[in-house]
Amino acid sequence: MYPALTVKSIVTLLIIISVQGYVGGHVQYSRHELPPLYTFDNYDVCLNNGNSKFDSTYCMVYAEVQADNSSELWHKIVTHKEHKFHYHHDRLYFGVCLEKCRGYLESLEHGNNTYNNAGEGLNEEITQFIEYIHKRPLDIEMRHRYGMAIQNCLNDEFERKYDLQLKTFVEYCEGPAKDTVAEKDPAEIILYKFLKMVLLLVVLSTIYDFVLRSDQTEENQTNDFYKSNLEQPMSRLLTSFSICRNYYRLIQPYRGETGNDFSYLDGFRSVCTFMVLHGHTFYLQFQHIRNPEYFESFGKTWHGLLVLNSTTVIEIFMVMSGLLLYVKFTEGGYVTPQTSWKKCLQTYLFIVISRLMRFLPSVALVVWVNATIFGNFNDGPFWRHVSEPGRIFSRENWWKNVFMINNFSQKYTVSSHTWYLAADFQLFVFYTFVLIFISKYPQFKKRILYTLAILSVAIPTLIGYILKLESAFIIKPESYRYQFFIDCDVFYYLYTPSFTNLGGYLFGIWCGDLYLSQLRKEEVRRKVRGVLKYELGAWLAFPIAACICFAGSKAIFQEPSIWTALYSGLYRNLWIVFVCGFPLLGMACQGGMMAYDFCRLPIFRVLARLSFQMYLWHVMILQLMNGYQREPYFMNTWYYNAQGTITIIFSLVVAFFACLFIEYPFAQFFDALQSRGGKSKASVPKLSKEAKVQ
Repeated sequence: MYPALTVKSIVTLLIIISVQGYVGGHVQYSRHELPPLYTFDNYDVCLNNGNSKFDSTYCMVYAEVQADNSSELWHKIVTHKEHKFHYHHDRLYFGVCLEKCRGYLESLEHGNNTYNNAGEGLNEEITQFIEYIHKRPLDIEMRHRYGMAIQNCLNDEFERKYDLQLKTFVEYCEGPAKDTVAEKDPAEIILYKFLKMVLLLVVLSTIYDFVLRSDQTEENQTNDFYKSNLEQPMSRLLTSFSICRNYYRLIQPYRGETGNDFSYLDGFRSVCTFMVLHGHTFYLQFQHIRNPEYFESFGKTWHGLLVLNSTTVIEIFMVMSGLLLYVKFTEGGYVTPQTSWKKCLQTYLFIVISRLMRFLPSVALVVWVNATIFGNFNDGPFWRHVSEPGRIFSRENWWKNVFMINNFSQKYTVSSHTWYLAADFQLFVFYTFVLIFISKYPQFKKRILYTLAILSVAIPTLIGYILKLESAFIIKPESYRYQFFIDCDVFYYLYTPSFTNLGGYLFGIWCGDLYLSQLRKEEVRRKVRGVLKYELGAWLAFPIAACICFAGSKAIFQEPSIWTALYSGLYRNLWIVFVCGFPLLGMACQGGMMAYDFCRLPIFRVLARLSFQMYLWHVMILQLMNGYQREPYFMNTWYYNAQGTITIIFSLVVAFFACLFIEYPFAQFFDALQSRGGKSKASVPKLSKEAKVQ
């Protein structure tokens, strides 16, 4: 089912990459000699200064230090940024209160001084992105009429201090709140009405559910009434938004053999979701920082590189998706060689639409909130830099998220972390078709799966070789500093497309096939459970994961070659097989001792069901926590871990309410409509909650 990789060939490749690894040398110079990445004037004092138009206007300005080969400092800046994991100190941000530039601005006030060359000589990709995002009237006026005056103002101070020149580009400007006319936004008005409608439906549905319980016999008037679906379709429809019923759906144990067998997946899902949230906390801290050396140091140590190279954690979700999809589809027996193609098409459309309807309400609400009210939740000198891209993309490119294609246009879509949802949905659609085809034509099963296994390695290898990409996506301090991934082709071409992620679902399908044919048998489980070599074998996933990450972190320092391209094809697939697949298979046999019992703790059942909403909303929470700061913050391990912990806690709270008020109600409403439409569970499949990727 999966390509056989000899241990000898894998070890040889890892040795070649590791031996060739090179981490750039260290240059001795003082960090404090370099200009700071961020310099902010006092934001609140500026906006409360009402002496004149300019005195109470605050602008965020992007600047680039201009080359000067006669300057020793310039050579230090160039030398510093040559390291892959260093910030570029020739790209700076200034939060400027225009009070200090009044003289320059007033000299232009009465003349025709439109600055038509804004952005000339600067990084075109960055300035075009800024112009696309920040296009409010004050932004455009300050950028094109007063841009040169602001540049001269900043240069006056910068040249005295560093003997270097700046070229600037106004990102956005803000005036005092009293001068800002609040326009009535139809989208925002509709959102408030929608939220009120949801609350009303929840109240009415809960009351109706309580009335139904009161009509039961006395012994049935307990909370157990809420734990089972009602038989009548109309009653199911009217109780879809019942908060009592949805609460018990959130906490109730799994029913049936399959649900209990795979309950350990809740532990994997919960822990890995926390790791993803903690990792995103780390990455989003790369912006407006006072001590950039904190993050730069991670790229100079092996353990720091392992932390930066943790993006492969996401693969375990795809393995679990493929496993559960195969098991539920096969157990249902929805397609056989005798099934007509018309019936196959109906089954396919039903499965895909059911999947989409579980995602769509929550994803649409995230886009809607970003487009309307999220920008009003906070303020600060850097707040619009953080929040404005989401507002613009939600309004102009919302359809990319709704139709699950945003992984192919990451730069101009809201909530870039939701690339995974799009890729997962595309893979779900593709592999559902594959399962239907091989169920109708089982004689082609092995050939199709072997072909897909080869493609899962060949496609990223060919893309990496043709485009001369780095072999692994390892985030760098500069990567997301400008609110889009810059100089990061490996992210766009290898990491996010669904066709470069075929391996996770495929290996999950193989695991599901092995589970149904062998691992669910009690005699097989007795041979595995408690046997020392199998129990210890699962723990080998940790050193193997470290070796794979270490080799990947070394490989990115190599010049692109056939070896680095081959590693880009093997990299995530090795992780999928050895780090994700084998532990999942071991626990499918109820092996793993304490680890197995730990993953089956009841708390993980609830956390796993909240994990989808946690993943959706956590970036907005991070933006709120980072965007309010009035000056660049000092980063240390305590601060980072505190931010990560707060992010997880608030994400859990938001996820809890999102599940009870949005995800579960709309999912139950859709299910009830299916029941009213006469859909039989025997004729069309219906994926259970545990088959949904969180």
